[in-house]
Amino acid sequence: MQIINQELYCVKEGENLNTIAKKFNVNPTTILLVNNISPKNIRKGFVLYIPS
Repeated sequence: MQIINQELYCVKEGENLNTIAKKFNVNPTTILLVNNISPKNIRKGFVLYIPS
């Protein structure tokens, strides 16, 4: 998968994969694939690539 535009996002307290995906209008699975992680890795302070 090639993602041309990406944004970095730092996970905040109380957020999870679904809340982040909704915030950016992106499929949660896409976030996992782009970052090559599982949902349990997402925690406060973690930096994610968000495809746009």
